[in-house]
Amino acid sequence: MSLLQVPATISKASTMSNRCLRLQIDTQENLSDEEITGLMTKIDKYGHFCFLEDKEIDESMVIDLPALPKKLNDEKSPSLRFRNTLYVYWKEKGEKGSFELFYNQTYEKLIKDLKEKLT
Repeated sequence: MSLLQVPATISKASTMSNRCLRLQIDTQENLSDEEITGLMTKIDKYGHFCFLEDKEIDESMVIDLPALPKKLNDEKSPSLRFRNTLYVYWKEKGEKGSFELFYNQTYEKLIKDLKEKLT
């Protein structure tokens, strides 16, 4: 485990529709190249956010962090997999018309076929 630590301020917090928060963190001036690189490599990574006011964080303070739940974005949703597969199929068929139209028509056909099987 490596603890990345830089002086910073939480300058903005906004609520998200799924009861999460979006935080804007402003680092202080004069970060070293190593600190900047360390922060940039964390973009889009999943981990724990620690904030301690007026003190430095010691690694022993974060030793008992709970395990991270599997991030939903690590895997494609079934609908995204279907869309991507349909796109490849559309490309291989020769790209007639717009993909959005093809996608919507295909979805509607699948819905209609399933509805017909319901009784």
